[in-house]
Amino acid sequence: MIQTPKQLIRVDDRLIHGQVSAGWVPLVDPEYMIIADDYIASSPEDSELFLLAVPYGYEGKIFDVKSAASFLSSLSEDKPFIAVLSTLADAIKLYEFGYKFKELNIGGIHYSEGKQEITHYLFTGQKEIDALKKLEELGVRVYLQDLPPNKQYDTEYIYRKWNKIKY
Repeated sequence: MIQTPKQLIRVDDRLIHGQVSAGWVPLVDPEYMIIADDYIASSPEDSELFLLAVPYGYEGKIFDVKSAASFLSSLSEDKPFIAVLSTLADAIKLYEFGYKFKELNIGGIHYSEGKQEITHYLFTGQKEIDALKKLEELGVRVYLQDLPPNKQYDTEYIYRKWNKIKY
């Protein structure tokens, strides 16, 4: 049985897209859909474009990572939201800026040079592996899951696959 999250923090380099809108929104029913990204927050044109991906009837917000930490910290624990970040490094920054989340969903980090395939939606390099370990040191439970009905993988699965590839 799928446990319904009230607050979903997700790393997905595509940010808000079909999987988030069609897969996670009906499950979470968020009051806010938040993009926490320094670059997008600094660009009114990009911000406007990304807000178009927020489904009708939901409120989209775009913040730089530090402002997102402040906004998220101000919400009550029962206020439903989905917050997406494009990188694990941004997830660490969100935590270090004061939003002490307990779980992190990885929904997609796609191929770029130097990364190895873990699943069809997760490609990692040493930088991502180091970030996962840092998040775990901070006490964050990290799991890999692209869509709610699909299997969840924990970081041990990611590390096992990484070690098979690397050695």
